[in-house]
Amino acid sequence: MRLSNQVILVTGGASGIGFATCEHLLQCGASIALWDVNPTAIEKAVQTLDPTGERCRGFVVDVTRAEQVETALAQTLAAFGALHGAFNNAGIGSATLPLADLSENDFDKVVAVDLKGVWLCMKHELLHFREHGGSIVNNASVAGLVALAGQSAYTAAKHGVIGLTKAAAVEYAPAGVRVNAVCPGAVRTPILGHLEEAGIDEAALSGMAPLGRIGHPHEIAKAVEWLLSKDASFATGAAMPVDGGWSAQ
Repeated sequence: MRLSNQVILVTGGASGIGFATCEHLLQCGASIALWDVNPTAIEKAVQTLDPTGERCRGFVVDVTRAEQVETALAQTLAAFGALHGAFNNAGIGSATLPLADLSENDFDKVVAVDLKGVWLCMKHELLHFREHGGSIVNNASVAGLVALAGQSAYTAAKHGVIGLTKAAAVEYAPAGVRVNAVCPGAVRTPILGHLEEAGIDEAALSGMAPLGRIGHPHEIAKAVEWLLSKDASFATGAAMPVDGGWSAQ
């Protein structure tokens, strides 16, 4: 129960790594503000995680819209009375194409959600945390550490997430705020569909990691838990690989 009595905000919490993290953090004693852009998915997720609605509440948020992020944070604070941590996880994938073949519209969509969305959430979280303390974990990717061929926009956005993480960690350390990133490798989530559509199957993805398999969302959730907790009290500005050894090669 490492996060007992903690209120944690999770963006993109209705599916994939976000949902698994909500589930795991609830088991660790936290209360969860589940943010997602899909109202139907939010309702289903909250009913699955906490049918009573006492420790998990859903909020419809498009993280690319500043006014929605600001409103949702105010609603979260009103609902729970506090906020102690945040996992900025919301993200999208893109078609697997060479850089020159990627459309401007597709590039803008990926950067808007995967980079600007993280920045907007951090901006409003930090306005609160600099006065009250707190911890932030951003979901980057192995693509924030090494390049993924055919995923130029995603790679650029995830490198940017690590840059934002390090900048915020340095700026807000004097206020006692820690900011870290987790960098998953191939994990069984809907985003893998973009790679599979391009003919990169599970066997190929497994072969990219020395451990010889893809990850499970709960394996990422446990890393997020540690980074959010006081057990990681001297960790800030880190980009932690949870990638089966992919980036170590």
